[in-house]
Amino acid sequence: MNAETWNQLHPIGTPVTAYPLTRPEDNNPAFFQRLETVTRTPAWTLGDGEPVVSVVGYAGGICLTHIDLRTAATPGELAEYRHLLYDADADATTPAFPYPTVMQEAS
Repeated sequence: MNAETWNQLHPIGTPVTAYPLTRPEDNNPAFFQRLETVTRTPAWTLGDGEPVVSVVGYAGGICLTHIDLRTAATPGELAEYRHLLYDADADATTPAFPYPTVMQEAS
């Protein structure tokens, strides 16, 4: 995909999984890094023709071939995350039910 097409389909802030140096299937653990992040710039094309995009948490551009789109968590995943955070710790000061409201969490 070229940078222009990417920008038409994916605005800044698109959730992605980025592999800055090498993808997992390249089997090179010395250089493997996975970032669950979002894009922070539009994509652009380097002088050699390689399309890249910048993401939060990494300086510089990452080749679009090293970017995977990800979707937001489903309601079921969000419920599971809340369960892991609030219900699993018997000593938690936050009760399992009812879950805190947004206003309670903000204060």
